Amino acid sequence: MKRRIQTPAPRQGKNVKLAESHNKLPDFTHPVFCFKYLHKDYGLEQCSDQEKKSLIEQIIQISRCDWHKLQLSPRHGIGSEKIEISSLRNGVSIPYDLTEDVNFLIAFRFDGMKPIIGHRNKFIFHVFFIDRDFTLYRH
Repeated sequence: MKRRIQTPAPRQGKNVKLAESHNKLPDFTHPVFCFKYLHKDYGLEQCSDQEKKSLIEQIIQISRCDWHKLQLSPRHGIGSEKIEISSLRNGVSIPYDLTEDVNFLIAFRFDGMKPIIGHRNKFIFHVFFIDRDFTLYRH
């Protein structure tokens, strides 16, 4: 008994035309901020109104730049710096599924020198910590 191999359904033909998927994400060159994984002890609840305002203003400034410009900018300006994961205070867990090959996080500064710390995944910057009182790691 011969089995017949089924051919896949056509995506386009004279009688069939499927619409393109609208779920494709563009490949942004600028950062997009995500606060889904913000740590409960280092979140917005601990920030003053002035710190919240400063944080929003800094995120707007950072969002206007592309990743390449941010990498070339001064770390205590609009740029960033790397923070070793091993330098985080004991007992602080990273609220995100990072693979073991990731050794550092990225810190941007707001309200003077206060860091917002997270991880870049393509164009998305996942914010994990708002270290407003400088207690997350040794500075």
